[in-house]
Amino acid sequence: MQLNAFDLKQVRIDGGPLKNAMDLNRDYLLKLDADRLLSRFREFAGLEPKAPRYEGWESRGISGHTLGHYLSGCSLMYAATGDPALKERAAYVVDELALCQEAHGDGYVSGIPRGKELFQEIKAGDIRSQGFDLNGGWVPLYTMHKLYAGLRDAYRYASNERALEVEIKLGLWLEDILAELSEAQVQQVLHCEFGGMNEALADLAADTGDARFLRLAERFYHGEVLNDLAEERDTLGGRHANTQIPKIIGAARQYEVSGKPHYAGIARYFWDRVVHHHSYVIGGNSYNEHFGDPGMLNDRLGEGTCETCNTYNMLKLTRHLIRWDGVAEYADYYERAMFNHVLASQQPVDGRVCYFVSLEMGGHKTFNSQFEDFTCCVGSGMESHSLYGAGLYFKSEDALVVNQFVPSSVQWAERGVTLSQETDFPTTGSGRLVVRSDGDAAPGSFTLYIRYPHWAQNGMQIRVNGEAWPIGEAVPSSYVSIAREWTDGDTVEYVMPFSVRVETMPDNPNRIAFLYGPLVLAGDLGEIADNRSDDAEWPLASVLIGRRAELTSALSPDPDHPGALRLTGVAYRGDLTLRPFYQLYDRAYTVYWDFFTPEGWRGEEAAYRESIEAQQRLERQTVDAVQPAEMQPERDHAFEGEHVGLGKMYNRKYRDTWPSGWFAFTMRVLPDEPVRLAVTYIRSSDEKLGFDVLAGGEALADGRVESEEMNKFVTYVYDIPLDVTAGQDSIPVAFRAHPGRKVAPVAGIRIVRMP
Repeated sequence: MQLNAFDLKQVRIDGGPLKNAMDLNRDYLLKLDADRLLSRFREFAGLEPKAPRYEGWESRGISGHTLGHYLSGCSLMYAATGDPALKERAAYVVDELALCQEAHGDGYVSGIPRGKELFQEIKAGDIRSQGFDLNGGWVPLYTMHKLYAGLRDAYRYASNERALEVEIKLGLWLEDILAELSEAQVQQVLHCEFGGMNEALADLAADTGDARFLRLAERFYHGEVLNDLAEERDTLGGRHANTQIPKIIGAARQYEVSGKPHYAGIARYFWDRVVHHHSYVIGGNSYNEHFGDPGMLNDRLGEGTCETCNTYNMLKLTRHLIRWDGVAEYADYYERAMFNHVLASQQPVDGRVCYFVSLEMGGHKTFNSQFEDFTCCVGSGMESHSLYGAGLYFKSEDALVVNQFVPSSVQWAERGVTLSQETDFPTTGSGRLVVRSDGDAAPGSFTLYIRYPHWAQNGMQIRVNGEAWPIGEAVPSSYVSIAREWTDGDTVEYVMPFSVRVETMPDNPNRIAFLYGPLVLAGDLGEIADNRSDDAEWPLASVLIGRRAELTSALSPDPDHPGALRLTGVAYRGDLTLRPFYQLYDRAYTVYWDFFTPEGWRGEEAAYRESIEAQQRLERQTVDAVQPAEMQPERDHAFEGEHVGLGKMYNRKYRDTWPSGWFAFTMRVLPDEPVRLAVTYIRSSDEKLGFDVLAGGEALADGRVESEEMNKFVTYVYDIPLDVTAGQDSIPVAFRAHPGRKVAPVAGIRIVRMP
């Protein structure tokens, strides 16, 4: 089916956990001070700020990105709820942006430090990027994309005509910046993360009818990534995940505006690869923000799994594909990711959100501060928890499609029909749909399609006005169609019994997760404690021992906890409760489990314990660690450098340099205890290597080999003189090439205690 989306204003969510998430988000949006988010916009326009800027990312090089998200969030939430206070907020922000734009005088407006100068350098052909920076600015086009998107959403969802005027001027300014650049120079620019600029410009072309903006969108075709996808080659491994997803959303939008099938092929192939080969059980993807090799997830579990921005964007891409193809598989994924990642990323009492949703075995969720951090996922959360109504219902001329099971209603204005859905999903798999006429005329003849979910392995039953409706040839992951002449008050009941099932890691059939109907279950391991690292048995909390055929029968309803299941007889550390993952927010948990047969455990227990103990020793000795070439760890450790390269080899990211280059990190140390520096290098036969390792500005003596791994990695340990760290909480650790020489590939850096 080819489908159309309902306007967000036509859908209302009436209850359940999604309504709670929306209410928390609406309250948060109204608590934020728009003048603080606008502070740097006014400052850089030469106007007096009305309030001090927020801290966190809003005081750094990416400042201004949150305002774009905020403008989108207010506009989307206004459409989703009708709350006039949100429309007023959006209008205030737009008016302030218009004043700043007028003060600049050339169409430019932004809160990026040195942004105007930076873009003038680019216009002149002076283009410099080391991966996540552009001419010294932190992803400036990424930040600009959020502003374009916010203005678009204010125009579309809050009916703000002035927002479109500001966006047009900003689009013409950008056209001028890139006008004289060659294709090769533009590709240099695109080496740095640029968000979904192609999407925003395609939308601007659609909103204005001005083909110049569609041509400008074409300039944001990043050939290094998109050409491989167009030829159905998965080269995503090692790439920064959320740098790529918005480009694909842009390609999808360019297909819709231009009709070029090339873009549709890119979007479909990318979605298939990410969902089926790069995603975890909760529907999220990436580890420490990066894709790994296809199907290789087993060794990529930890607190850095599943960046929430990624799934916000994957749901956005999925909504495009649902409209094009109307297949249930897209809606199945949407349900999985919406309930098990996006909803699970929000603290359900105060509304804070996660940057990463940890799948560490025995880990817990970490929530960002609402008023101090302002990370990318805080920003995208303002939109995600406003957008729940966007994926529920779709339509064609003579069909209405129910894709998600949520207490809600939708107005089908063209037909004069309102469809209401009454359900306590996802607590149970049953509900009722009611067809009502909005006027005097009967609803008439149309087909109602209800998704038959992939997880409904025990069947689906439909009753129309109390009478059983045959589902025909419908099977899980398809649709049940009900074509009839409808009358006011007709009801459709659906029943989809939940059942327990097991899903395995693609690269390890003995690492498993449990699901109950649509919901991922997590083992509740108790309150988060600081002393877990001292518990030698703690890592075994994720071990199951039993027979595979008996795993699902080991789970039964927990009489003491409604909606939870009790796991008995197989967990190494005893029976425990499994809860829907989205409900856990202040507890330690495990989503993935290591499964052994009794015979297998007897053979593996010693090695398993030895591995755990070795890792625990390393972690106990580690004072600080950084993974080079991964964006957030580098930001957290104040990465800087010149003539720096980055790459990936043997599934490990690394930093190295060109001749005469250097790079440095700020690492935590112990002010009154000696420490060492442990550096893992990728072996290299490059004859041009020659460099010094410095701590606190002092060159360290030659290191000694601590360990070697598979003849691919070698770890050297360097003693740091005590006078370098005495009285210091942190010191710079630098790698500086000799003149004309290079630094070897550095794949890991740790500050460790003396043994």
